[in-house]
Amino acid sequence: MYRGTMSNDSHINFQKEAFLMPWNLTFLISAMAMVLGTMIIAPGEAGEFLRNMILLSTFGAELMYLGIMPKDKRFQRAVRSRINAEMSKQANTPTERLKQLSRSSLERYVRLKKYRDDIASNYKKLSTASQSLLDSHVRKIEGLMDSYLTMLHTKERYNMLQSDNRELEIARAIEDLRLDMEDDPPKVRSVKQRRLTILEKSLEERKRLKENKEILDAQMATIEDVIRFIHEQSLSMKDPEGITFQLDTLLNEVEETQASVSELEDVFNSSGSILDGIEAYTPSEATSTGTRVKN
Repeated sequence: MYRGTMSNDSHINFQKEAFLMPWNLTFLISAMAMVLGTMIIAPGEAGEFLRNMILLSTFGAELMYLGIMPKDKRFQRAVRSRINAEMSKQANTPTERLKQLSRSSLERYVRLKKYRDDIASNYKKLSTASQSLLDSHVRKIEGLMDSYLTMLHTKERYNMLQSDNRELEIARAIEDLRLDMEDDPPKVRSVKQRRLTILEKSLEERKRLKENKEILDAQMATIEDVIRFIHEQSLSMKDPEGITFQLDTLLNEVEETQASVSELEDVFNSSGSILDGIEAYTPSEATSTGTRVKN
């Protein structure tokens, strides 16, 4: 199942992060270079005194830096932002996306990959004259496999959010709140209207996500069908030009589907998504809120 990538402060060593900052390492390297320089230029007692002063000053400045910088709020925010970005980038690699799939989705991907491997193996047995075209087929299939994995990963995330019961609850809450607002005074109605707007946006967003999921399902089924068909054709290698046309057409369709996937990803990655703020609101709260205000 999908796991979040946000870092936790308990796993961040801010002192280590501060020590490893480029400017701090540059400062320490420069200090060591000055010490080595004095050993060459002034090897006597005067040089030894100067080296000790440099070392003591460097040590004192470093202790002060490591005592202040790790506690600085702006520094901590910058470190969190960088670590979260690195974790997000790592989580978006094919290997990490595979780890985050459920067993059923992983098995589905592995079955399709087996077809891909068999196709590549069958192509190698054919004449060298057609290898250039066949290599192009394999590269395009690889592109389809990458898109397929992205779609599986996105669908996993959607399934965590999707709940038909939740949609019914929100729809019922909207209906109850509208009825409750009918006899409210204008000021009370304006307050409840803001809550109603949030509920309506939440319901609309869920419907849009469901539509995108149906697009994903249809596109993944098409990719599976085409790769299975190419696997059958690879046994005898009939009509390689026809296969090229089918792959090109499917890749164009996948590019269009990826636009929907990106739209879906934007919803998931939006920290202010309306879906996050509405989960605790139930139909019973609509009535109880109205009762409390009126009383």
